[in-house]
Order: sequence, then structure tokens, then C-alpha cells
Amino acid sequence: MMWRRFGWLILGVLPLSAHAEETVVPVQQVATQDLTAALKSYEGRWVGHFTIHSTTSGYSETFPVEQQYWWEDGVLHGVAVSQRDVGMSSARSKSVMQDGKYFSEVKAGETVENYWGVLHDGGLIWLSSNLKRTQDYQMKESIVEVDGERVLKTEGFDTYVTGNGLAHLVYRGELKFVE
Repeated sequence: MMWRRFGWLILGVLPLSAHAEETVVPVQQVATQDLTAALKSYEGRWVGHFTIHSTTSGYSETFPVEQQYWWEDGVLHGVAVSQRDVGMSSARSKSVMQDGKYFSEVKAGETVENYWGVLHDGGLIWLSSNLKRTQDYQMKESIVEVDGERVLKTEGFDTYVTGNGLAHLVYRGELKFVE
């Protein structure tokens, strides 16, 4: 939930096709109790790693990430810290239910990004609230059990412009629940 977008240095992260239009999911209303249960499943401390990969340049980087979530007054609060080659970064998030949908605000320094989330295919898909970005940025988070442990899997993509045209970043993360 915290790592929504790499545009502000990777706070976001699926083996997705390079064609974003094939993975767009419409925002729709879901029962409030399902939304609450999905958000509450994030509560606790998660530790692991993320990998970013550029399909254009071949650049790849794997780095440690720690995220902490807690529920307070109907809001899921989050804090994330990562240690990349360029240094340490952190972000904070607040996720709520608004009009039968998830809404999340992520702050990293002075940068604020907003996202809509929908339940889909066993996880949460996050889309930029900037509707012009829904075709070129998405992220899916799923909490699964692997070898008896809860794991938060994050997969996503972002599109950016280079001198040679459009390029894609693919994000993958795997964080284990530790407390």
C-alpha cells in the first residue's frame, strides 16, 4: 500500500504485459465490510525487498523495504522505509473508504500522490487518481500464505517517456509479516 509510485522514487510495485490497457480495472463499489477487512489485513510490520526493472535499458535494482501499518479511527496509516543505491527514503500513507471505494494518500517529503483502490482477483489494485495515468501506471498488492507465513506481494508497472519513446518499469516486492 505504501509503495504506490516510483515516480517519486519507488514507493510502488506484477508480472504485467507491456500493454497497460490490457490490465485496466474499472473502479466499482464493494460492500463496506469487505473493504474494511481488506484494509485491516495490512495491519502490522512487513519486512522484505522490492525489485525494479526497466524493460528498455535492462537496469535492475533490488533493495530492502520495511512497512508498518496500523488502524486508527477508520483510517489505515502506514510508514515505509527503503534503502536504495541512491540512499534511504521514507513515505507515509493514509487509506480510507470513500464512496464505497478505497482512497489512499501517500506523502514522500513534499510530494503527495493519491490513488483509488479496488478489490480484484484476490488483491487490491491501485490506480492513480490522475485519470490520465490509469493506462500507464498500476499496482497490485496481495496478501498470501507462503510456507506457513503471511507475505505481502506487490507487482506493478509504470510508463515513462525517453528520447526513444515510451519505456516501462516493472516493480515486484515481497514482504513477510513479522509482527
